[in-house]
Amino acid sequence: METEKLDVRQKMCPMPVLLTRRKLEEMDSGKVLEVIGDYHPALENIQRWAKNVGHDIIDVTDSPPGFKIKIKKH
Repeated sequence: METEKLDVRQKMCPMPVLLTRRKLEEMDSGKVLEVIGDYHPALENIQRWAKNVGHDIIDVTDSPPGFKIKIKKH
């Protein structure tokens, strides 16, 4: 499965969520996006937003200094 990557490090909310939304809008259904970030509140915000709009959270890795979230587009 091909995974696209989005780096939102050094960005504070709401930018990580907005950039994630924009990137997923460009992608085909069923594709996976890996979001890499370091602003901890964005970890929760991205997951909450993705679930609310119907995307699947496949994997979350939270290991300082950053995090990775894999999202499968619905």
